[in-house]
Amino acid sequence: MAETFSFCTRVGASGDIKQRTWENEFGDGYVQSGGTGINGKSQEWAHQAVGSLEAGQELRLMRDFLDRHEGYKSFFWTPPGGTLGRYKSKDYKLDPQGAGLFKLSFTMKQVFTPY
Repeated sequence: MAETFSFCTRVGASGDIKQRTWENEFGDGYVQSGGTGINGKSQEWAHQAVGSLEAGQELRLMRDFLDRHEGYKSFFWTPPGGTLGRYKSKDYKLDPQGAGLFKLSFTMKQVFTPY
């Protein structure tokens, strides 16, 4: 069973909502278009969090969660104003901020699996 990402990231996480479509343009300016597949809409959300990487700290637990999923294992997450879905986070960036603090930046991409 997949884990759920339930950590708090910084206010201001931004989401890109993408619609999967096809389109054919003809020489006379006419365009045919339509949707593709049963999962025609997907989301990507950029996140940041700041904190300490000491044992038991929220940022350390968040980083460990991402490491445990190794960039290819999906987990559950509910985006702001959305519904629970499966997401993956392939990469993250860790920036030292001084005084023992770090900024963790990562993107969650929605994925779909058969039931």
